[in-house]
Amino acid sequence: MQNQYYNPEINILLCRCRRVPVTENRWKRSFLPDGFWRLYYHPENHVKIICGDTPVLIPAGQLVLIPPRTKLSYGMSRDFKQFYIHFLAAVPHDRCEPGMYPIETDAAVSLLLEELIPEAERGDFSPPSRVFSMRLEALCGLVLSRIPEKCLNADDPGHAVQIAMRHMDQFYGEKLSNQKLARISGMATNSFIRLFRLKTGVAPQRYLREKRILQAAVLLRYTDRSISEIAGECGFATRYHFSRVFKQIKGYAPAEFRKLDFSAAI
Repeated sequence: MQNQYYNPEINILLCRCRRVPVTENRWKRSFLPDGFWRLYYHPENHVKIICGDTPVLIPAGQLVLIPPRTKLSYGMSRDFKQFYIHFLAAVPHDRCEPGMYPIETDAAVSLLLEELIPEAERGDFSPPSRVFSMRLEALCGLVLSRIPEKCLNADDPGHAVQIAMRHMDQFYGEKLSNQKLARISGMATNSFIRLFRLKTGVAPQRYLREKRILQAAVLLRYTDRSISEIAGECGFATRYHFSRVFKQIKGYAPAEFRKLDFSAAI
């Protein structure tokens, strides 16, 4: 029997609760633009985050959800405590309009935060427990359900293109020609390429290449796998080709990217 229920395919990358140090010469930090979601909660202090060019003061106790590709920085003159989660989610959430989405801290959200924060603050779990991981997934699913539909469907690509995008999202490491993607979508190749470009603004192979680089960036940041292993897993025939494409898109060679101080991009 085919399952008719939507699966958000939430993938937790990182969860921490820590005090963020702010010094005089590092009072303003830029966030690296990444393809994952961020969920922030500041239990003690108001925190100023700059979204684009607009400063926003987040009250203490306010939960904020930030979609992929949102350009941010923060400006604080003193240390502050922050609970945060980095995670991925499936279509259509990966195409949510960039910005900041305040989430009401109601009874259901508060209960999950009360259970998660103490364990995240200890930071002594390796690997995280099953129950802790399931609670993280529950919190991410709950806050994603609060995103207005209009923010998810503003650039709805249509059924055929969405089938292709889902396939690339799931099988990005395989050889996926335009002919194969068109066949999966039930279209002729040339018609599929034109429709995909019309609906998304990019060619299918460029979308696939960027999806592979996004996944590679996640693996570089959150695993200790070798660059050659990551290249192969993400569908690149050689490490050289992978490094060249990665630098074109991210602006850093993979080895340079891995050495970046990601504490500045919480």
